[in-house]
Amino acid sequence: MLMVATGCDKAKAFLQAGQAAGPPRIPPSEELNLSNHPVIVFQVFGETSDPRMVPLAAVVGGKLTTIRLNPDNWQRFDAQYLRRGRSYTAYQDGRADGAAEVRQGMWERPGQTLYTLPGCKTLTPIASVRTTAAKLRNDFTLEMLASNGQLGTTRAPQPMAAAEISRIAHAVGAQVAQASGIKPKVLDSLDFHAVAFPSGATKGNTIVASFIDPSAENASSTNAKTTHLLIVADRDSAGAWHATFTHRINGPLQAAAFRRYFDHLDMTGDGVDEIILEGWQFGGDTFLSVLGWKDGKWSEVFRSRSNWCLDERPAP
Repeated sequence: MLMVATGCDKAKAFLQAGQAAGPPRIPPSEELNLSNHPVIVFQVFGETSDPRMVPLAAVVGGKLTTIRLNPDNWQRFDAQYLRRGRSYTAYQDGRADGAAEVRQGMWERPGQTLYTLPGCKTLTPIASVRTTAAKLRNDFTLEMLASNGQLGTTRAPQPMAAAEISRIAHAVGAQVAQASGIKPKVLDSLDFHAVAFPSGATKGNTIVASFIDPSAENASSTNAKTTHLLIVADRDSAGAWHATFTHRINGPLQAAAFRRYFDHLDMTGDGVDEIILEGWQFGGDTFLSVLGWKDGKWSEVFRSRSNWCLDERPAP
């Protein structure tokens, strides 16, 4: 996909992003209770030869929750979860696939912090890991989820031919594009990617499709116009396909916020997968946006931090 940083590039971007004021001051009542050994969802990324793992969210009361801790408790988190030999189940395509084994924690070796950020006092701990996934999507970089909890819901696969997925995605995309003022010729010029999987939201598959401007990455000016469309489609009880989530851009590149499909997994245990998207703005940091199913449509239920520096920012 164009404009999507690899895990390695993403790490470099984070490492250059430290602009901080001071350590956070979080009331104890708002901190994650580590004594309960909560289920943590991690994001695994980077080069296949030397991947990293960063905490993404905690699962509390059946919901994804941002992990909020004071500096001392982040050290405790690192000691509790990120120590050499700790192993976590890895997840890809909605199911368990091998493991992510910690090679080195953030503060495991005295005087050898795994990474630093200029001007940042409080860092999100990450770990160096090795993975044993049976199949990787890319020979050079990887992206997957991992957890100390038992996640995912087993479902029978519902194979769909690539041509059928493309036909449905283009038909639904054309409807959304027309309502958004995107001309058919423009839509046809965009790079296209689509996947289908049984999410549990309906009896059939869910389709996630993206249409992205192939020239946006090489635009001569941020004032240039760009077009981007991401749709999620599901079938109703009558068998008709409809858009159940849309994200659309048809305007200046400098204000464009992009989305691409990352994965799907039932992280909250409600029997329906969450859909995970990667989001980013042109020239900005990336984050993960998690969609949940409710009342016949998908909507964002969680968004990860876009910066590993946890310090409070100075007042404007």
